[in-house]
Amino acid sequence: MTLVRTWSPAEPQGEAGYRIVFAMALDAQGAPDGQAWLDDPDPWPARLEAPDAALAHGDVAYDEEGWSLRFPHGSVPLADAPPHRILGGAGWLRPGEVVTIRTPEGTEAAWRVVAVG
Repeated sequence: MTLVRTWSPAEPQGEAGYRIVFAMALDAQGAPDGQAWLDDPDPWPARLEAPDAALAHGDVAYDEEGWSLRFPHGSVPLADAPPHRILGGAGWLRPGEVVTIRTPEGTEAAWRVVAVG
């Protein structure tokens, strides 16, 4: 899955160079598969690319609140990193769809799905 940032409060006209790439299993209907995540002993990798910043390697997380991405921040290890909540609805895994991701600080930004698979 590849997302590119299309809008944030700091850049209402869109932003170039911000990209998130992550692995996610899909169920028979093409939705994120929570059971597959629970059954998989290995983390599902995620990567955050941003201009003028080091590549951040993280993972995909799933809990009672839904799906999120975690990236290490400062001295906080990945296992303790706060979630970046994915606020997508039904059908958000299709190319062209837009999802909102809320940072741990509460800032929301729009991200467009540009690739699945």
